[in-house]
Amino acid sequence: MKKIFIFFLITMVKIWAIELDFNTYSSNFTQLVKSKNSTLRYSGYFIISKDKAFWEYTTPNKKEIYIDKNRVVIIEHDLEQAIFSKLENIPNLKQIFKNAKPISENKLLAKYEKVNYTIILDQEKIQSISYKDEFENDVTITLSNQIKNPKINPKIFEFKIPKNYDIVQ
Repeated sequence: MKKIFIFFLITMVKIWAIELDFNTYSSNFTQLVKSKNSTLRYSGYFIISKDKAFWEYTTPNKKEIYIDKNRVVIIEHDLEQAIFSKLENIPNLKQIFKNAKPISENKLLAKYEKVNYTIILDQEKIQSISYKDEFENDVTITLSNQIKNPKINPKIFEFKIPKNYDIVQ
């Protein structure tokens, strides 16, 4: 879950000399999680506004994540369940990026609570962020097809739970 929130918040903060000023923002993403024995590849897309977010993981499993202020709803289609929770333990990304130091022309390194985040930029857009998670996995999230201020239907942020799904709170 922490990986998802880091990705979400990265798209909403000011980073170094980059101004991510937007009303809405969308992007495709690929998330690689490498452990000693395996590599998992997740992909999908997200749409965010100033105060809401919608993620859809399309591979390897379909999953939808809705974020509205401090509430998170995760719809796990393979498990036929909807999980309701609150945002907690979010890294302070403003602090992370405030402490980010350039290590090459388009590469920044930020350290926060014993985690090193490597941020790759391309033409003032975040292309990827990499870090080692709490389970010692190497995580890389790569953004593509980024669109600033796309027109969106606000209904995209409304979750729909199928009637036969379990509710977990």
